[in-house]
Amino acid sequence: MPSLRIMSMNLENLFSPNVNFYGSHYTQAEYDAKMDWIAGIITSCQVHVAGLVELGDNANQILADLHVRIAVQDPTGWGAFAHHHVAPPGPDGSHIHTAVLSRFPLANQGDLSGFPAGFHVDLYDDHANAWNAVPLDHFSRPVAHAQVQPPGHQAFNVFVVHLKSKRPSLAAHDNNNEPIGIARSAIKRNIEAAALRHHLDTFLVNQYDNVDAAVPTFVVGDFNDVPTSVPLENIRGPFDPTLGPAAVWSNPDKRRLLSCARLHLKTAAYQDMLYSYVYQENFTLIDQVFVTQHLVSRFERMEVYNDHVLRHREIATDTLEAQQWKSAVSDHGVVLVEFRNVL
Repeated sequence: MPSLRIMSMNLENLFSPNVNFYGSHYTQAEYDAKMDWIAGIITSCQVHVAGLVELGDNANQILADLHVRIAVQDPTGWGAFAHHHVAPPGPDGSHIHTAVLSRFPLANQGDLSGFPAGFHVDLYDDHANAWNAVPLDHFSRPVAHAQVQPPGHQAFNVFVVHLKSKRPSLAAHDNNNEPIGIARSAIKRNIEAAALRHHLDTFLVNQYDNVDAAVPTFVVGDFNDVPTSVPLENIRGPFDPTLGPAAVWSNPDKRRLLSCARLHLKTAAYQDMLYSYVYQENFTLIDQVFVTQHLVSRFERMEVYNDHVLRHREIATDTLEAQQWKSAVSDHGVVLVEFRNVL
């Protein structure tokens, strides 16, 4: 069995044919073409597990269809993609899911929809001399979670994340004020990141200190922010600035997540050479993979496949609104990480 290969992929509004979304829909031919492209990406990357986001209604049926299409193209002989877990959609009515797709059996499947018990964010009001709670108690796109169990090898956990985007959250009562809308989105993304960290602070400690001490954890997906941003540094948690090998790190530091982009950049590339998305003419890495300390010494490589990003608008549509929300491929690059001596 080769080294473990895991990928993160935003499918850009993958809905079933003739299902309306955001004023658009895929014809059967458009859906078939896009699904074949997705299956081709997964097989050409030769991965064992994929974290998927922006999966629309009928998600389980779409993934069952994807299993079949991958099997037709897959040259590896590693075993079929026969397992998946889909998180429920968020309460905002967007019908968007996150999912884990795997060649190996899945266990302990679950999701993070509401924020963890006891978690909330409040802001101090100087004028009223009081703390006011921010009225947010759920993830805009619930986080999918499953434990992957390769037969005869170490199990590992996968969380698939899709944080709030930078797209402005506009409101009629302020005349769709764009700067305020951007601030709203940033606040929500930061709170979602803090809620995820709140959950992981308990989950990862249990992984290190209890019966699952040898089980690594991957956190993958579309974070809608760069590795050095405040939300992502919050998810990862601070490190002791003292330099040295992992053996001399403090116990809390050993329980932190590490960015595969940072592991890659230490030896292989400059940060501005990695991008998975183009936003406001900025080339940014917002699709990422984080991993626990268990596998850092086994890190082999990180690759970003992004040739399609600049040509993703290939579907002819009747309206600009439809053109905005669908494509023949994806508007995101694909992030792949590899770890040796795991399988």
